[in-house]
Amino acid sequence: LKKRTRRRRDGKSRTLAEEPDQSQNSSTIETRPLVRSRSVEAGEDYWIDEKDLQKSLEREQAIKNRKAMEGEISKDKLRTEVVAPYKQNWIGYFSVFIIVIATIIKEFPELLNAPVIPIPDL
Repeated sequence: LKKRTRRRRDGKSRTLAEEPDQSQNSSTIETRPLVRSRSVEAGEDYWIDEKDLQKSLEREQAIKNRKAMEGEISKDKLRTEVVAPYKQNWIGYFSVFIIVIATIIKEFPELLNAPVIPIPDL
């Protein structure tokens, strides 16, 4: 932000009673308000250079785009990351295998009884 430059004052302020000649140029009379303008009090007497504003907006946009690109992951990589735990789930497969074997043994206990095969004596 740059502060606006004030107009230069040329000489002392004069009142109408002090001026002997009304034909003088009105630009020599200086008037001052008793109360400062509300815009000056609020800080609105500052102006923004258009080039500086454009540069700052472009810089903010570039920063925003760079942050978006840093956090972006390609769809292929995202898909492989999501699917990988399910493809390499050998612990899960092993657990299901043990549960199936335990269920079979519980339902069919005679499968554990080995049949006695008579071997003839020679």
